Amino acid sequence: MSIRKDLKSFDGRHTGSLEMILSKHPRRASLIGELVVLMADPDSNIQAGATWLLKRLVEDEVRFKQEHLTVLFGALRELTSWISKLHVCQMLPRLAIPKESAGNVTWFLERNLEDENKFLRAWSYNGFYELARQHREYFDEAIKHVEMGETDRAASVQARIRRIRKAMAKLRAES
Repeated sequence: MSIRKDLKSFDGRHTGSLEMILSKHPRRASLIGELVVLMADPDSNIQAGATWLLKRLVEDEVRFKQEHLTVLFGALRELTSWISKLHVCQMLPRLAIPKESAGNVTWFLERNLEDENKFLRAWSYNGFYELARQHREYFDEAIKHVEMGETDRAASVQARIRRIRKAMAKLRAES
């Protein structure tokens, strides 16, 4: 059975079914390749399932090839559900952002800052830190966005902003 057919049965909520899907498919480059393509699927449950599986692979320290990263970051404009966007933001600390994808990542994070979901906003601010950590030329832009985030009233955003401020101070000291 194909990974797309497996994801078609995902209800958008219960990750146990995603764990079963992952156990059926070998953790090879071809699986990552299929998932990065599926994350742009118009079906929001397939998007959510594909991004959750990618996030799980990243957490399990499966290495992504350069071409997978390029496709993943190239598909950011196709993400429609907040949960899929959140999964991508949560992967950023463990993924190398190719230089040529930095513009797509910036565009994606900026749009997320306008989302009503506070967790997506919080992780998007963190995404700017990750972008600056990997590409120092984005440091000033990250600072600008973090300063904007200080006006966000959500406690989850404020907690994330405090962590980012500390991390950015260390990053600045290393420069």
